[in-house]
Amino acid sequence: MTNAALRTDETKLHSLSEGEVRAALEHHNPNAPAEKVRTLAKIIAAVSDVVAELPEASRRQLARSKAEFRNALLHATEQRAQKGRARKRPAADIETSRGAGLGALVSLEEGRARVDRYAIAKPLESWAGPVAGAGEIEESLGIPRSTLSNWQKRGAIVGLLRGERKLAYPLEQFVDARPLEGIADVLRVARDARAAWLWMRQAHGALEGRSPLEALRGGDRDTVVRVAERDFD
Repeated sequence: MTNAALRTDETKLHSLSEGEVRAALEHHNPNAPAEKVRTLAKIIAAVSDVVAELPEASRRQLARSKAEFRNALLHATEQRAQKGRARKRPAADIETSRGAGLGALVSLEEGRARVDRYAIAKPLESWAGPVAGAGEIEESLGIPRSTLSNWQKRGAIVGLLRGERKLAYPLEQFVDARPLEGIADVLRVARDARAAWLWMRQAHGALEGRSPLEALRGGDRDTVVRVAERDFD
C-alpha cells in the first residue's frame, strides 16, 4: 500500500455541526417555523456525528441500504416512545397484588425437626473427593502422623471432620507426599477448611473453567490466591 493510500485511510471524516445543518435547512425552507428547523438540525447533526465515527465499510453499507437505515431509525424511535408511554401509565392501570406471606412462625425445635425430615445425609467423599485418615496416609504416602497433624494445625493442609472428632484428609491436596503449594494461602484467606476445600474443587470462571486445585497443579499459585482473596473477602 502506498503512503498516499495510507494517508487517505487515516483521514478523519468530520460531521456537520448543528449550525451548518440549520443554515442549510433555513436556505431550503425559508418559510418553515424556526423551532421546527432547530429541532430537525439537532437530529441531523446527531446522526451525522454517529455515521462519521463508523468504519468506511459500515458507511458504504448504510448508503447501499437506505431503506434498512430508515427502518432502523423508525424502530428505535418507536421503542423510545413506548418506554415513555409505559413510564407515564396512570397508577390505576397498575395491578397491585400481595403474596400469601411466610405463614405461621414455628419454634426453633420445630424448625430443626422439619429440616431433619428433608435433609439427606451425604458421605464426605461425595463432595470432598477421596479422603483418608492419618493411619492410611502414613501407610500409603509415608507421611508420619505427627507431621500430618502439625501441617493441619499450621493451616498447611485441609483436615475435614468425619464424625465428631476424627479428621479425614483429602488426598488431592498432596503431591509427592507434600502439601500442594498454595493450599496454605487459600486456607489463610478462607479460614474455614470445609468452605475452602469445596471452593478449591469447583470449576471457576476466573480460572478459565479450571478448578483452583487444577490451577495450583499448573503452577498458577498467584492467580489462585488473588481469586481466593476476592471471593472470600
